[in-house]
Amino acid sequence: MDNTERPFLSMWFGNFFEPFYSDYDATRRGIAEIADLGFNAINLDSKPWEDFFARYAGGEASQYVAMQEFMMAEAAARGMDYTSLALYLCGDNLYPTIRDVPPVRGEEAVLPDGRPMGTYKYWSPAAQATMVDHVRGLLKLYGSGMRRASDGRTVVQTMFDPIAKPSFDAEGRRHYLTWLADRYNDDIKHLNERYALRATSFDDLEPHTYWLRPDELNWVGCALPGHEDFARRTPDFHRWIDNQTYLADVLDDYLATMRSHWNDLDVFAEPVLHQWGYFFNPPRQRDWQTGQRALDVYRCARHLDGVLFITAPLNAENRADASVVSVEGSIARAANGFAPFTAGLYLGRHVNTDVYRTVPPAEAIATQVAAGARGLHIYGYSGLDDGGVLFRTDPLFKDSLRTGMTWAAEVMPLLTEPRTRQVALLFPAEMSLYEPVELDHGGRHRMDLLGWYQQFTDLGWHVDIIHPDQVTDGTLAHYQHLVVPTNSLYDLGDNAALENAVREWTAAGGTTWHGPSCELARRAFDIQESDIDFDCFAWSDEEVIPHGWSTVTFTSGEPLAAYLNSQETAISQTSWGAGNVYSFGFQYGYSYCRESMPIVPPRYGKREMHPLVLLHRTPVGVLAGPAPTALLPPAKGVEVAVFGTRAVIVNHRSTPVDLGALDTRGAIAQDADFTRRLAPHSAVCVELKQHRTRAAQP
Repeated sequence: MDNTERPFLSMWFGNFFEPFYSDYDATRRGIAEIADLGFNAINLDSKPWEDFFARYAGGEASQYVAMQEFMMAEAAARGMDYTSLALYLCGDNLYPTIRDVPPVRGEEAVLPDGRPMGTYKYWSPAAQATMVDHVRGLLKLYGSGMRRASDGRTVVQTMFDPIAKPSFDAEGRRHYLTWLADRYNDDIKHLNERYALRATSFDDLEPHTYWLRPDELNWVGCALPGHEDFARRTPDFHRWIDNQTYLADVLDDYLATMRSHWNDLDVFAEPVLHQWGYFFNPPRQRDWQTGQRALDVYRCARHLDGVLFITAPLNAENRADASVVSVEGSIARAANGFAPFTAGLYLGRHVNTDVYRTVPPAEAIATQVAAGARGLHIYGYSGLDDGGVLFRTDPLFKDSLRTGMTWAAEVMPLLTEPRTRQVALLFPAEMSLYEPVELDHGGRHRMDLLGWYQQFTDLGWHVDIIHPDQVTDGTLAHYQHLVVPTNSLYDLGDNAALENAVREWTAAGGTTWHGPSCELARRAFDIQESDIDFDCFAWSDEEVIPHGWSTVTFTSGEPLAAYLNSQETAISQTSWGAGNVYSFGFQYGYSYCRESMPIVPPRYGKREMHPLVLLHRTPVGVLAGPAPTALLPPAKGVEVAVFGTRAVIVNHRSTPVDLGALDTRGAIAQDADFTRRLAPHSAVCVELKQHRTRAAQP
């Protein structure tokens, strides 16, 4: 079916639970409701179970497969197409409790005690062959109704939630130990020093000596290091880093190998790389976090046609927060090379909390459109095993969803020009790859990035979250500012080229921003700092309560603000060629967005002091100023995204926003009663009378 001219608006519809497993009337009503809500495609849970392979061989359809064929027919009757969630991280996690048909894995990873782990051996040709056979079978039987990309290739979710695992059979051990020896340049002495061992060769290593507590491994989970391991860089810390680096390489090699297979099948490969948010994972949900998955979506992008992951408006403090969707949309936009992309969004009762009582579906959808998404993949209609039960949500939820989808379908095709690029925010690649959420106290490392993003967005700037590899490839030429948020594990990366690129870009006129313990700033600009006791500082005519988790002063650069008690430097400016480096002695981003409010320190009695977010003019607001192309006066929680002559404005606040001064030719609003006031938690797309973007001028 050729729906390539319409935005791709897809809803995952699982049929492994009742009523959709066997009730055809309920399934028919479900398809009809999905169409009524504004979707033009469904995503089927077509994992590689044995009953699919039997069907490929000419056998009768099982109840499960027959229902999927019925769903395809019902979708086609309503002018919809479909895609298949063809492959899953472990083949299948539903057998035998939910599905009574086992998956076909080809070859499984093996636990240290010799039992199957219940997941693929990702590098195995036998496992990869079963994956290809399954996708080939789906295409042969059902490909005619599947979604087509703009170039005619068939869109397939070629993997969902990939998590590579080690294997402890003889071949799997050789695979890892060969990799480990190469990583250490065959220097067993170096490894012994890090692991506190006395091994004579890499071949002598046993699983418990080279893998972090391997007995705790299963198809999705693993042992984690502790806070002390990270703080003291213990042998278990080094095991963990080596283990995760290996798994990241395994995933990269797997995606590269499968790329050639998908090319042979004329497949547009768009796997779902993460189900529960990429940078912001649900707190206290140990199995669903990036920091134990060895996943870098920017790195994966080299082998994929589309980088897709599912997000939700939930921040690292477990609070509903629409700006998280904006951040993750920015990551997806950059990972896709700033080309049109499909955005993922989790809708329904979230596994942690009912986030959509605070952030309506229409607002979350508009936030992805503002990020530049040209398609939407929504999870999920009926996932009773994890809370994605959209079909049970109330009429108010569904009304908001319908409003958002109808608006997105109209607006997406109009956004044909690139999104403005002004501020680059450096993705903390090492921290994301290696640091489990449990080791990020209160989520503060991740919240620091969020706060920097919010501050610049509130000032009307367009912010892109870019990867270190993109910096070394020259992408900073598009930006005026570079923000370096907290990266607790920066020193683990090979970042000399990154530091050179940042140094040269700044010298050419760019502006770099950072907080305490910024190793990049120290290496690139020789920024010197020292720890001091917590204190407040003076800024302009106000006194400020910094609200981070550490406090430093700078012994280099020109002082811009001083701590009250010591008069040491709290904020400094370092001139670098034609550019500048602004250094903050506290975690600026975290201070801007954290949940709790500070109190005036007792030693300052009744003096008037305020946290960062209550200042008349924040330091970044003064030093960077509002964006020169801003369409509106700066306002917290009002997001503006400009695409040439059109702009998307999303009001994340609980009060209306006056757009009366905006000079436009027309508007498409989510609110049917829109005049010139943008309703709370809603969006509008406006056509501008003048092109307001400006090229970066570093």
